[in-house]
Amino acid sequence: MADRETSLRNKTILITRPREQAAEMITDIERRGGRPVLFPTIRILDPASWEECDAAINRIAAYTGVVFTSVNGVSKFLGRCEQKGASLAAQGQMALYAVGSKTRQELERSGLSVTFVPDQYDAESLAAYFSSQSLRGQRFLCPRGNLGKDDIIEALREQGALVDPVTVYITAGIEVEKSDPVLEAIRTGRIDVVTFASPSAAAQFARLVPPATLARLQTPTRVAVIGPTTETAVLDAGFPVDIVAEESTARGLIDAIEKYFQ
Repeated sequence: MADRETSLRNKTILITRPREQAAEMITDIERRGGRPVLFPTIRILDPASWEECDAAINRIAAYTGVVFTSVNGVSKFLGRCEQKGASLAAQGQMALYAVGSKTRQELERSGLSVTFVPDQYDAESLAAYFSSQSLRGQRFLCPRGNLGKDDIIEALREQGALVDPVTVYITAGIEVEKSDPVLEAIRTGRIDVVTFASPSAAAQFARLVPPATLARLQTPTRVAVIGPTTETAVLDAGFPVDIVAEESTARGLIDAIEKYFQ
């Protein structure tokens, strides 16, 4: 087995996450001897209006639980709560649900206790959990991005719950010049692995780099994804998937890349 400090030596790995979320992956790749290249394909922005979210915050005591599916959802919603002088911690027995360890940790950093995190770090697993509950008459708040899937919302409603999905952030693409040096590195096969940690990053990458660009490279560029939901989005975008993380975390993604090259 390769030494951890050299396991990714001479491997250039593209990170498509937003810049503010890429630090952990950059550090982990460098620690294993690899070369991280940051190429954020998406930006996280505030919603055009906070009216919908503010209305939910004003009636926060009416909710049985709050469901968070991303770190961005946590940070944006709690940030808005702070601006409005509201606190989830003051809501007593309100249940908090999280998809993924990072989402849970973001809540815990704010002093909040998480009621449940599914073993599989995806929205479908949390939806399956709710599908086994009796929730008639209970009310849930789902702070999320504009591209959020409806699996959890539908599962809650099927069990009789009232659900308020509110948009607390917008996922937007970026504009890149055709002469960008990272694009040139991709086109000429100087990237060993392209990583995707979300469906939106994959969709925006496909807009910038057509799948045929990777397909015609003499030295193949591998594609690595953080989990099954992102894998589906990458395949739908027309790219092959070579590597899938066993644990849907940034660390799990780099572990999977390391294992692939052993």
